[in-house]
Amino acid sequence: MDHTVPLRKVFTYIILLTALQATNGTPYKVGLLLNSEDQIESGAIERFADFTLANIPVSNITLQLSTRQFSERSYLSLRGAICSLIEDDVIAIMSASDSTLTAVQSDLIGQFQIPFMAAVSTNPFSQTEKNLEVRLSSSDIHQSEAIFALLKEFRWNTFSILSSMDTYGIRCTVQLQKLASQDSDFTFKDIQHFSVKKDLSLPTSIKLFTKELEVFKTSLVKVIVLSSQGRFAKRIFSEAKEMGLMDEGYVWITTDGLTARPDFLTYNSGSYLSYYQGIFGTAPFYGKGSSDFNEMQDTYVVSGGNSADFTMSSVKISSGLKVLHTSLTQLGSLNRSALNEINCEKKHSWADGPVLYSSIQKNLLAIEMGDIAGVKRYPAYDIMNFKPNGFERAGFWTYETGIIDYSGQKVSWINRNDLVYSGGNVKAPSGIGNTLRGYHLRIGVLHYPPIALLIDSPFCKEQTSLPSCWEGWNPEIIARLAVDLNFTYEYVQPADGLYYRFDKETESWGGIFGGLIDRDLDLSIALAITPERSQYIDFTYPFFEDSMVMAMYPNLENTEPSSNMFFFLEPFELSVWGTIVLLVIVIAILTNFFSMFSPFGSYGEKIHAMQSCPCRNCFLRRRYKEAAQCRFVDTKKYDCLVEKVEEFDDFNDLSFYNSTWLIGTGFVLQGTDVLPTSPSGRLLLFTWWLFMMILTAMYTANLTTTLTVETPGTTVNSLEELLKQSYYKWVSPENIHIIQSMSNSDTKMHQELYKRLEFINTTEEAVEKVKGGQYVWIGSKADIGYAFKDDCTKHIAVTNNFQNIWALGMPSNAPYAEVINRQFITYREEGFFTLVFDKWNGGDSCHVSSDSIGSDTTFTPIMLAGLFIILMGGVLWAFLTSLLEFIFVSYLDSRESDKSLYQCLCSRISLKKDEIKEEWFGRSSKQTLPRNKAKDRVDFVVDNKLLSPHIKKTSGRENVLMKPVATTMTTSARRMKLASRNKPTDRSSYVLRDKAVMRKNGGWK
Repeated sequence: MDHTVPLRKVFTYIILLTALQATNGTPYKVGLLLNSEDQIESGAIERFADFTLANIPVSNITLQLSTRQFSERSYLSLRGAICSLIEDDVIAIMSASDSTLTAVQSDLIGQFQIPFMAAVSTNPFSQTEKNLEVRLSSSDIHQSEAIFALLKEFRWNTFSILSSMDTYGIRCTVQLQKLASQDSDFTFKDIQHFSVKKDLSLPTSIKLFTKELEVFKTSLVKVIVLSSQGRFAKRIFSEAKEMGLMDEGYVWITTDGLTARPDFLTYNSGSYLSYYQGIFGTAPFYGKGSSDFNEMQDTYVVSGGNSADFTMSSVKISSGLKVLHTSLTQLGSLNRSALNEINCEKKHSWADGPVLYSSIQKNLLAIEMGDIAGVKRYPAYDIMNFKPNGFERAGFWTYETGIIDYSGQKVSWINRNDLVYSGGNVKAPSGIGNTLRGYHLRIGVLHYPPIALLIDSPFCKEQTSLPSCWEGWNPEIIARLAVDLNFTYEYVQPADGLYYRFDKETESWGGIFGGLIDRDLDLSIALAITPERSQYIDFTYPFFEDSMVMAMYPNLENTEPSSNMFFFLEPFELSVWGTIVLLVIVIAILTNFFSMFSPFGSYGEKIHAMQSCPCRNCFLRRRYKEAAQCRFVDTKKYDCLVEKVEEFDDFNDLSFYNSTWLIGTGFVLQGTDVLPTSPSGRLLLFTWWLFMMILTAMYTANLTTTLTVETPGTTVNSLEELLKQSYYKWVSPENIHIIQSMSNSDTKMHQELYKRLEFINTTEEAVEKVKGGQYVWIGSKADIGYAFKDDCTKHIAVTNNFQNIWALGMPSNAPYAEVINRQFITYREEGFFTLVFDKWNGGDSCHVSSDSIGSDTTFTPIMLAGLFIILMGGVLWAFLTSLLEFIFVSYLDSRESDKSLYQCLCSRISLKKDEIKEEWFGRSSKQTLPRNKAKDRVDFVVDNKLLSPHIKKTSGRENVLMKPVATTMTTSARRMKLASRNKPTDRSSYVLRDKAVMRKNGGWK
């Protein structure tokens, strides 16, 4: 027996008496209700409450604890304990009972208008101002949010719920259902409730929860949320372990009914069973793990207390006492004399009770504790993970942060290696079973080659349900699926022998489709997925894409060659040819642009030189250009037309005319003598050549295929051709999905095809019609491919009309859907579906099963989109390069001058602006200057000197000389000559000097 408790009580009372003598005040009594049937928890609460009161700083307000015990099984016992506290003149009553008992206590205490502080109650509807109930823990609504956030974090999108049939269990269940219904990614499969009246004292040989757990055993969902009081957990987990529901792959998530009371799982020695490891749970945050909590726990242990007393209930009661003391201190004094008149017989109410209640609520809000209506930011929950020593904090949840780890970081919980899962696994389970062990599936089937074929034998005609009596690519897929997922199955043929049928009189479905709707079948052979069918049933992951094809034998009576004189245009659609012509124009314009814009282009480089060259000839040429209001190219004047014709015009070497020729010849893999000199222009030309090389290769290969592939006789290759010709008729079975889609089509061509269609009963009849000549079989690729898999003399045309996707049908919300879908994805990645289909349809050995690039396919703009994207990327990169060229050439200018890179760049940009304005979009010579009629040239005057432009050839290039007509030179002209000899370091500044000299001389005369 622990003898330290009475000593601590004596110590507490001594401190209280000392405080009373110092303050001459009477202590406020606080009632504490304890459950007599839970002595461990009640003892921890009372010991820690005494410790809390003993450590409250001494003031004029002191609290005295008044404890009463009651039996949770007796209403009279509870009522008697409350009446005793009322008669003891308590100013508030505290309780650590669960939500159900708290609701009863609140009704009894509320009639006296005495504040009632519920430590661990989570009922969101019990807290009312009428009863003056103060809830110190967050409500179940917030706890459900935390559990749902945990499910989302691990992507456990499908889960089941096991709850007690009381308000606590049902509230959590309802809220989780609500959250799951609001998120399209989540579904809840099974919900099981159990009675709280189960007698847990019965021997373990009597199974109390087997009925509920059996539902989870047969379900593929392995994530189970347990929402109940903690006292049921040990028995539930014990029976679940016997049924294999605690093994690897299963996930159990519990509420605070257990995480707050893990002692319910302990045995006499205080230890836990190993299979508890891996259980997850949520617990209201009450400071555990924080520095304040650890400091308080250390102080309590040093004073002789047991660390096991630090339960959520005891800490909540302790916090409530501190808040109550703060409220009383703030209020000063209360009318306690009125409490003497209150008892269970008179049932008076305390007038100051509402005042104290409001102060408590205010202080709770200030310290972010409790649960205030409409305020979501305060609730916080610990995410718990059961390990060898019990529940340990794995993370934290609030509305603001979501789920974070214990260090406060937002990490991926799936990849964490510090968590434990059921079965001792350290890898997060998927939450869905990996096999269908124990399942026996009824699979709807019909004899429909090649989907499914009933073996033609007397035995199989009698035993149609045996899997061994069926073959085809669907039975082969299902046979492997049964082995991989470990289930058994049988085949069931519908009584009406149809895939689907709708009875308008009874408004019911028949055939295989009806069996899936009525859940008489668990699975079906391949069905085409349609929006209408998806409203009634579910489908597996699709495994085959089908389309309409036509089978025929060539018309040998008409073997005339094609009369298309423009056959060489067939490799490309007309839209592609038009795009190529447009691109030639666009790229030619860009080539001309980069030649003019780039400082390294033949045009741009020469123009910049003329703008900035300090020599006299260029200086006078600029003066002449400004006087004549023309472009540099217009300053060239020739005395002889022969010289003009023979001269190489490097101004226009990459004009739009020449650029168009350069770009256009790229299509025939030729070139010209003139090529871009700038990096941006060369990059653009390289991209164009790469584009044309690939495009030309595709054109050549496709044209070669068109010219070399020969087909004996004539055939039709599209539905349009079928309608236009008169040789062939067409047939098809009536009840296939493709023909029904044709009948419902609004397209005029499809309606005309359906109108002239001849119906047959079987695929064998269709084959005979086609072999007889003059008939085309319109059907699915699977049917026709199987029928003609060994016949290489026929012609099959793929129309790509009425494409549909095939999958296995299932009843809605089938529990095994996720498992089968995962397996089908694996099969598709392995190529298993393709192998099986080719096995039963002959592959591509004799016929083309689908269009593919590399045959005589006509290329469309969509098919060439990637090539166009590469070209556009080259264009964008060329633009970026041209900008970098300006920065680089400005850097070279700065090295030749005393100016900064920025100044040189601005100077370059200014000159380029002048060039664009005057040279690109400028006007030609107005011929307003005096013309020398004898020599047919324009002369102009500078300082009374008549100057004329002349062309002087030097090494194949021309130099414009301003030759004076007179022999004398004025003083002003000599100053201009001397100025031209004094060369500044920055070439671009010559333009500014030209303008300054012109202003100084009074302008042109």
